[in-house]
Parts: sequence; structure tokens; C-alpha cells
Amino acid sequence: MITTPAALLEGAWFTAEMPPAVRARLAEIGELATFAVGATIVAAGEPCPVLGVIAHGRVALRPSVPGVARQTILTLEDGEIFGWSAVLQGAAATSTAVAVAPTTAVIFDRGRLERAMAADCELALAVHRRVLLAVARRLQATRLQLLDLYRSGPEPW
Repeated sequence: MITTPAALLEGAWFTAEMPPAVRARLAEIGELATFAVGATIVAAGEPCPVLGVIAHGRVALRPSVPGVARQTILTLEDGEIFGWSAVLQGAAATSTAVAVAPTTAVIFDRGRLERAMAADCELALAVHRRVLLAVARRLQATRLQLLDLYRSGPEPW
């Protein structure tokens, strides 16, 4: 069982391409947190308090769309991140993140992460690159879902 942020980050997708020294500096500001099923970790429209890397569990992302009930658009699993808005100064969360299985994650407090990145350009570059890659992967997944939804011909359902 993983017991420290450093041990988790060593094998996580999010930190896989980071130099070991940068990963170690990031681990120093991370904390392990556990979330019960149904726990809201991040709330859409609110300042995003944490960036998290999932160690074990599942987190559903549910955007807030006026007039529409919240629906899960993506489920995140081991090694993936939630709360990427925490790295953007003043940005609100774009989705509500809810634990849909018992979840353990390394979390990075927004303020502490901002201060660490302001003081360490190498750390900031590494975090921003990986967050941007995660956002790009989610955008691609969304595009593929839209292609399925709007493709011509008989509907698959």
C-alpha cells in the first residue's frame, strides 16, 4: 500500500515525465487524502482548492449546465488528475469532482502549489506541461464522444 506522496507520484502518469528531482520537490508539498463514496472533492463554479492525483479509486466529473441535471461526463481512475483549475490563478472549477468509489489521492493545496511554482520555474514548467497534456487528452476524448453522438446514419442506441 502506498503511504507517502513521493511513493505514489513515482509511478503516476501525471509525474511520469518529470525529472526525479522535480517530482521529489512536488511530493514535498503534497498530502495524502481519502474520500468516501459520494464525497464532493471540487465544486463546479467555485475556486478550485486542490489539484489531485488519484492513487486508488474513481472520481466522476460532472459539469454544471444551467437547466440540466448534473451528469457524469468522464470518470477518472488511478494516476489521473482532477482539479486542474487549481494551477490557473483565480480560475473556478469547470466540473464537480465526486468520488464514486473509495478514493485515495495526493492533493496539492492551491495556495501552497502556487507559491511553490512561483519560487521554482522548473517545477512550474513541469506541472503546467502535464496539466496541459491532461486537458488535451480530455478534449480529445470529448471530441470522440461528440463524433459518436452526431455521426450520420442510424443512432447506435
